[in-house]
Amino acid sequence: MTADTPDSATPDRSAPSDRVATDPSASATADPSNSADAAPSNPVSIGSDPATVGRDTAPSNPSASPPSHSAAGHAERVAAVPRARSKKAAAQQRGGGRGSRLSYDDWVDGALTLLAREGVAALKIPRLCEELGVTKGSFYWHFDDVDQLVEAMADRWTATQAAAIQDLGALASLPVEQRVQTMGALLVERNWLTESTVREWARTHPRVAAAVTELDRRIFETIRTAMLELGFDAEAARLRAGAMVYLGIGFIHGRGSLPVPTHREVNSVLELLLRKA
Repeated sequence: MTADTPDSATPDRSAPSDRVATDPSASATADPSNSADAAPSNPVSIGSDPATVGRDTAPSNPSASPPSHSAAGHAERVAAVPRARSKKAAAQQRGGGRGSRLSYDDWVDGALTLLAREGVAALKIPRLCEELGVTKGSFYWHFDDVDQLVEAMADRWTATQAAAIQDLGALASLPVEQRVQTMGALLVERNWLTESTVREWARTHPRVAAAVTELDRRIFETIRTAMLELGFDAEAARLRAGAMVYLGIGFIHGRGSLPVPTHREVNSVLELLLRKA
């Protein structure tokens, strides 16, 4: 992705005042968690549902209670993976100067939310600043260019996919019938608009593509193993697992033109797949 450029030839590298509106408290060092510049609502996660990105949350103990197998469940356990900050932020931190009111994670969350809603084309500095209600100085406080922000977004997305894969591993502790039902429920719960956007993003970002491919593979293997445990032979298990995976991908690309399946309809499809000749 080509880095976006500010309106002027040289970006304003002075400590940002962040919000466009005048704020008499803006000159004071602010705790981002208490700031008016709080992270945007419903930030994108990166598991199966990037619209609910979790930050700075310790992973839950799967042995303590049954795992949450919704997309939001594994997103809640993903901590942000910080990359190197901009040269300006690093220099200012060494000198003990004032930082930006919007945090690094706020920017990553906001960019992922915008990506899910408007696509890759929206990842431009002016549009991001408009979305977050800040000036370009705030962006350059944390990032040298758009490419650096995109890498931070990719870090977050791949970390969340890793959490989704961990959830799939936890499914192995469930009875096999419940395992298949849970996988079917995920077909209804997933955020299809976000899934479609991220798969489009994966076309131009190898690390995101690798994360998407690995999650698809693990979903397939989880279903195939369950089918084997239910007594299907290797070929029948492979075909049924493939059918469920492609069913999910079909929902992604058919959104808007096809009806969204209900839990009851998904269960009816599962009954067909689980029926033995």
